[in-house]
Order: sequence, then structure tokens, then C-alpha cells
Amino acid sequence: MKLLSNRPVLVIIFSCLIFVSEVSFAKQAVSIYAYHLKPPYIIDSEEEVGLYFDLTTLLNKYQQGFLFKLEYMPRRRLNRDIEQNSLDGLIMGVNPVWFRDRQQKKFAWSVPFMNDRDEFVSHVKTPFEFKGPVSLYNKAVGGVRGYHYFQVAPVIRIEKATLVETGSELQLLEMIVKQRLDVAVISRATVNFFVAQHEYWQKDVYFSELPHESYSRAIVATKQMRDVIKSINEVMKVPAFVQELQQLLAQYHITEKDLEIKR
Repeated sequence: MKLLSNRPVLVIIFSCLIFVSEVSFAKQAVSIYAYHLKPPYIIDSEEEVGLYFDLTTLLNKYQQGFLFKLEYMPRRRLNRDIEQNSLDGLIMGVNPVWFRDRQQKKFAWSVPFMNDRDEFVSHVKTPFEFKGPVSLYNKAVGGVRGYHYFQVAPVIRIEKATLVETGSELQLLEMIVKQRLDVAVISRATVNFFVAQHEYWQKDVYFSELPHESYSRAIVATKQMRDVIKSINEVMKVPAFVQELQQLLAQYHITEKDLEIKR
């Protein structure tokens, strides 16, 4: 009796093993949201250009469990999703204070990936030094529409200063350079980005010795996604990742030297 060849059966079994293996090692897709629609964090959301996109790529490179995808989402919508317990991803570039979670008990937080600060920016010919609320009296203070500036808000509320709102921090910086504002609050990393593009602005810009706020930026998620945050924190301990992250920040002029952070 002629024996049937086992080759077709072996091919089927081998193919099944490959399929099972691929499924087992497939990365879990995870959305990362960012609401800072400004350079250097998000330079072009459609073309996926900016620090946060590059950092997402770096996180994908150094771990195998998740496939991260960054997209822009307004803060108001993120707040709504958090309130409705429907947030289905992470949020990049944020600080516990901004989410009323100073003790980091409400949400799962990564370790910070960078330091940053919001500056009081003025023209070098009329330098402004912040020395408390009174120093803002009778000033035209620039800010981005919809942003909350906790150092400025009380002074505006009692009508001791005028708030001039614009659509972007680039517009604020242009108004400072043209001396159309007394002072504006702008992220230092954003100022550095635009000054690198317009080097002649450097001689016009003055930073108050005391900033509006100094802070770190991290990644946050709901407690249900704490395993994802744990994976990110493990990645951030890897020396090679840390080295590449520092190189990435340097490309965007966000080193501690660039930010004038003194220890």
C-alpha cells in the first residue's frame, strides 16, 4: 500500500505555528494624545512633525509590547473623556499639577521626560522683571486665547493689567519683537524654537529672571492603563534610550543649558 506524503500536513502545521507566533508577539495598539499644538511639541500634526512624534517613535523602538500612535486632541475634549471615564489612551507632555493630581494618586504617571518653563518675555529695550503681582500692574500682558496663566489671572481680575489674547505663541513673540506688548507668557522651548528660525530675534528678547512657572513634562494615563505606563517607565531607565532622548531634546533646543535651568 502506498503511503500518503506527510509534506502537505507539515506545511499546514508550520503555517499555523507561524500565525500563532505572529499573533502572540503582535504589539498592542495604544493611542497617545497631545494637546500642545505648538512648536516644538507639535510642529505639523498632519505631517507628524515635532518633538512628541519623535518621542513616540523612540518609545516604539525600545519596547515590543505596544505600538504607540500620537495624535492631537484639544484639552477640552480630553477633559470631557476623563470626566466620562472614556479616555482610551495616554496623554503626553503634561504635569500632575495641571490635572489636580499633585500626589499622583488619581492617575498613572510616567517619570518626567523633560523639564520646561513658561517665561515672562519682554523686549530687551523695555525689560520686564517679575517680582510678584504688583510688577504686572499697568502692563499689557500677552497670552494665548484659552490658556490660563495663574500668575497673571488675579491681576487681570482686579483690572490692574490688560490681557491681550492671540491665537498662538508665535504671534505673541512677534508682538514682543515689534514692541506691541509690555510682556508675554511663552514656553521657553517654544521661544527657543522660533529664535532658532529667526536668529535676529535673539537680540530683541529678554527673559525675566523669575519665570511664570517651572515644571516637568511626563505621560499620564488612567489607572486601567498602568501596565502601559509601567512599560514606558522601564524604557526610560534604559541607558541607550536616555542617550537618544537627550540627543532628541538637544535637536529641539531643550537642554538644561538652553532652558537656563540652574541646579
